[in-house]
Amino acid sequence: MPVLLLAVVVLVEDGVSGPVGWGVAAAALVLLLPILQLLPVDVAISPARQSLRADLASAGVEAAPYWSLAPFATEQGLWALLPAVAVFLAAAGLGMPQRRHLLQAIVLLLATNVLFAFFQAGLPRDSALHLYQDFDAGFGGLLANTNHQATACIIGMVLAVGLAAEARLRARRGQAHPHRHWWYLGLAGFFLLMVPLSTSRAGMAIALPALALALWSTGMLRLREIGRSRRSALLAAGVAVLAVVGVRAAMGWMAVDQAEELRHLMAAATLKAGQAQAPLGAGIGAFVPVFAQAAPPQLQLASYVNHAHNEYAQWWLATGWAGMAVLALVLGLLAVCAWRLVRSEGRSAALAAGCFAAICAVLAHSWADYPLRTLALMATSGALAGLMLASLADARPRSSRREGAAAMQGSDGTRERAG
Repeated sequence: MPVLLLAVVVLVEDGVSGPVGWGVAAAALVLLLPILQLLPVDVAISPARQSLRADLASAGVEAAPYWSLAPFATEQGLWALLPAVAVFLAAAGLGMPQRRHLLQAIVLLLATNVLFAFFQAGLPRDSALHLYQDFDAGFGGLLANTNHQATACIIGMVLAVGLAAEARLRARRGQAHPHRHWWYLGLAGFFLLMVPLSTSRAGMAIALPALALALWSTGMLRLREIGRSRRSALLAAGVAVLAVVGVRAAMGWMAVDQAEELRHLMAAATLKAGQAQAPLGAGIGAFVPVFAQAAPPQLQLASYVNHAHNEYAQWWLATGWAGMAVLALVLGLLAVCAWRLVRSEGRSAALAAGCFAAICAVLAHSWADYPLRTLALMATSGALAGLMLASLADARPRSSRREGAAAMQGSDGTRERAG
């Protein structure tokens, strides 16, 4: 709460730019969803609720007059959103040097977690130093789910590429060491090599497209420079080799096993249950009991299903048409950011591109898992969204080669006349 209030004060005093204003509006709509779900509504608005009311009436119980079927869980979901909103607003209020420092801190934290994962993996099974005693967290480190460790490594990889692009631009102005960007690229390669250790099939399938998106959007790899620059040619060759190796590995890992078949069944059952709960949705936090009642026989497992393993299907079940409308607006804002990135250049654009690639990777992994259901990755994504929008506001428009040459000639003529 102090971070949230302080961020609001800073944004009000300094003013809100266009992109940041759009992001604040989107965040407000996301927060508004659980608040609306705590309001009283007609419980007979959908077939599923009519059936529920009839069942409760037969037992002499009156249905609770709330939009959400689990008001207490919905309220918990509202409070769980506040850390991500706080870091989003705080990151949006930072200046250029502070944004770079925050990205460096995030990358350092992610690298530290990888080292901690190595430490945990090297401990004996019965060691009291294991962070999670009740189950084997594998190569997750601080993260209990190794799929989320894959997401974290992909985030670290693309952010390192963004920092490399920004460092190269600063080096051209003599503001950074001329070889610092190679250290960042090496760190990006380190994160890429860590993704297979997480054993996440989806993570490996997402990592290489995310790397390609980061290299292209940050300007580290320009298609027109591949044949002109030896460095660009070597970098492109390295990416091509990694792509071939990665695609072959991903094809082997993506072989459908029983767990993967259940994952698809969970998503399909969630979509069907969401259709029954439309147009309101069951309510944020109501997934477990609603899914247990609507699950087909093959998903009546000994242990309960805690997530749909598809964020979009679970959002549909929890929030109905209102949630889908907010999701469409958020994706629309992301598309506008992509368009502005294509038309921008410079240090701010490089940092924004790294954040954009990281957010796209998280959203892609949300199709097969639930990274945004964890506080760590949700808050990290909020911070990256704030950094991306603030950096886009400062990014300069991309000039054409002809305009750049004319501007250079004009500046040379001015210097000659001044001399």
